[in-house]
Parts: sequence; structure tokens; C-alpha cells
Amino acid sequence: MRFVLPKGRLLKGSLEVLRKAGYDVQKPGKRRLIEGFNGNEVLIARAFDVPVYVEHGVDVGISGSDVVEERKSDVFVPLELPFGKCRLSLAMPRERVVSPEEMDGYRVATKYENITREYFSKLGVEVEILKLSGSVELAPKVGIADAIVDIVETGETLRANGLVEVEKAMDVSAQLLVNRISQKTKFEEINELVFSIKEVIENEL
Repeated sequence: MRFVLPKGRLLKGSLEVLRKAGYDVQKPGKRRLIEGFNGNEVLIARAFDVPVYVEHGVDVGISGSDVVEERKSDVFVPLELPFGKCRLSLAMPRERVVSPEEMDGYRVATKYENITREYFSKLGVEVEILKLSGSVELAPKVGIADAIVDIVETGETLRANGLVEVEKAMDVSAQLLVNRISQKTKFEEINELVFSIKEVIENEL
């Protein structure tokens, strides 16, 4: 089987849960992005690209539910995993807080264009979305946006940049993703993986 795991904050938990489930995956060595193990392969990719790899042919991946939702990738999600828990929230400068319903015409900076659009659309509020790739919390600070929608874990980054969390858009956690064709062609292997991980999760709770 081929696995794709995300660089960054979810990598440690991903490797850990797979190892506990009996898959001796190793993080690829320096400058290597693919590593073989016991006849399987592990790829390391940008977190935002993991669902795309799984949708288009890699058998199994681990990704945040925020990325799966944003990418709208056609993948099978058999399990929610017990790490990577945080939330996607709307935040604004402390001195200029208004309710989301009052944000008509506001400019919102985010990496999550689709989720943000849906969030405001449900409220019947029209906002201008400014898509950024990183350091979203700088946008209100330099005056190019009125608010942001971004991942919040402890809230420390927000506080350090003079922002406050106004409302949660969605809860986020790591998820196991399976390619829809692999789900059929490698049914037994995939099933074994899912049940092994499920057992790990149940034993830890």
C-alpha cells in the first residue's frame, strides 16, 4: 500500500498511530519524500495536498478534516483520529469586534476560501475573501483585511497579534482517508488497517 502523510503538526501523531497499529512506517530521510517499508511506501506531502494525492491514486492518507472540507476531495473517510484536535475560527482585532451577522462588505483573510464562503453564505452575509497561504493573522495588523478565518489551537498566536476569537466555524481533527478505488481493489488490506487503527484508538480512550 502507499501512504501519504502530512508535513507539519500532524506528522508525529500520524506516524505514531500507524506504528501502534503494526505498520512500521519510517519518516523519509533528509531530502527524501518517499520511503519504502515492508513492501509498502510512505510519501510526505504538504498538508493541503494530502486529500488530492488520495483522491487521485495514493491508497491511504492522514489529513485534517479542515483540509478535506476545503479541498472537497472525493475520498472515503472511515475514521476520525484522536489527535490534531483544534478549531477553525473567525477572529478580529480586539478593538474592532462585531458579530459575524454585521460583517457585510468586510474583507476576510484566510487559507480556507471555500469554508469561509460557505460559513458567511449560511449567515446571509456577503464578504470579500482574501486568500493567503500563510501568516494569515498579519492581514488585519497591516490593514489589508478586517478579520481572519484560521486554525486555532491555544489562541496564543491570535493574542500575540491583537486578535480575539469571535466564533467557531468548525471543529477540526485528523482523519484517515482512503482512495475510493483502493477501497474496492485492496479491500482486505484497507479493512485490516482500519480495524487495527480502530483498536489502537479504543485502547487509548
